Amino acid sequence: MPDKKIIHVIGTGTIGEPLIGLLSDYKDKLGVDQVTFHKNSALKGDYTKVIDLQKRGAHLAVDNDKIKDFLSFGMEPEYETEEAISRASVVIDCTPKGIGHKNKEQYYSKFSSSVKGFLAQGSESDFGKKYALGINDDALNIVKDQFIQI
Repeated sequence: MPDKKIIHVIGTGTIGEPLIGLLSDYKDKLGVDQVTFHKNSALKGDYTKVIDLQKRGAHLAVDNDKIKDFLSFGMEPEYETEEAISRASVVIDCTPKGIGHKNKEQYYSKFSSSVKGFLAQGSESDFGKKYALGINDDALNIVKDQFIQI
C-alpha cells in the first residue's frame, strides 16, 4: 500500500486558517489523503473556527499538555503535536515570524528523515531555500531541498 499523502499545517491565523480550509475542501482533487492542523492555544473564541475546519475534514493536533484545555472548550484533538508531524508528508508552517525557526529546531529536524518537506512563510528568513512559483522553479532540487521558504 502506498504512503498516505498527509499535509500538516501549523498555525490557524490569517494564513493558516484559510489554507487549512482550502486544502480540506480540495483534498480529493489535489490527491491528498488527509489534512491535519496544529493549534497552539485553546481559546474559547476559536471554537467556531476549529469546529468549522474539522467539519470540512481537517484533523486537530495539539500539544500533549494542552489536550485538557481544548477538551474543556469542546474541541477534540485527534493527534498530539509530534505524532501529527511524524505522520505528515509535508508540513506547512504558518506561524508568526520567528516561530518557524523554533519549530524547525524543536520538531522539524527531529522528523526530517520521515517528512518529505517543510515549508515556511517568507518572513522566516534563512528557514530554507527561497522559492516563488514561476520565478525560480528551476532552482528547486526535489531531493536536496527539504526546507523551503515561500
